[in-house]
Amino acid sequence: MNDTVDIEARYLPGILQEIAGLIGLQKTLALVRSYGGIRLYVPKRFDPDHPLVKIIGHEATVKLMEAYGSQEHFDLPKGEIAVKAARDKQIRAERSNGATHARLAIKHGLTERHIRNILGPEEDDRQVALF
Repeated sequence: MNDTVDIEARYLPGILQEIAGLIGLQKTLALVRSYGGIRLYVPKRFDPDHPLVKIIGHEATVKLMEAYGSQEHFDLPKGEIAVKAARDKQIRAERSNGATHARLAIKHGLTERHIRNILGPEEDDRQVALF
């Protein structure tokens, strides 16, 4: 998924909205890609080689520590609805820029049928224009 795609906040689960408010949406999505669906431990202290620093950077890790470092663990949602909504928006944008169904399917790891379902009732790559 292209990280520049906007995700509407209403699709994010509450904790992800909170985290995005602290560290920004793109870093939240990076965190979700790495830890979504599992229990996350945010340390009270860390070293520069800590995995969180590598994923979201030093400054964002410090912000997470300040907010969540006193908790033992918490569940980090996968945010599937938000991620799918962003992916679908990206697919529509790429299609409007001329990408074929096949290219979109390959890029996003989906079937062409799934791409057609996402795009809805538009022209089909398989159909030749008659007029």
